[in-house]
Amino acid sequence: SFSNQAVTHGTTAADTTPPVLITTGDHRPKVTGNQLTLTYTDASNLDAVNTAAASAFAVSSAGNAAISVNSVAVSGKTVTLTLSRVVTSAETVTVSYTKPTGDNVVQDTAGNDAVSFSNQAVTHGTTAADTTPPVLITTGDIVPRSPATN
Repeated sequence: SFSNQAVTHGTTAADTTPPVLITTGDHRPKVTGNQLTLTYTDASNLDAVNTAAASAFAVSSAGNAAISVNSVAVSGKTVTLTLSRVVTSAETVTVSYTKPTGDNVVQDTAGNDAVSFSNQAVTHGTTAADTTPPVLITTGDIVPRSPATN
């Protein structure tokens, strides 16, 4: 028999902190081609099954053709939006997220919902196109030569 024996608690505290969009540094929103990535901070990964629909996101480019979101994929702490067209490096792009009602939202695996955000600046992972043609070197030691004859 025993009584009043201390018990060690093996359960960790519940995760009640919602994921937060990273807006600075190397993991801020970035577009490369037609892929726009959003990375979140959180104690756990994002829920890849019950995520928000493409209609929850709005992408705009000032003075350029409209950009719609075709699909949403979640992996780890990153949401990847596949856009309707390639974004050029000269475009200024913003992204907004309106948290839908219901369970299909950007959330972590503990069920904490990410908040809505508006007109978040997006950086470019797309490099500017190389428009400089190659130039033949005609002076110095590396000029064109005819093959040596034997």
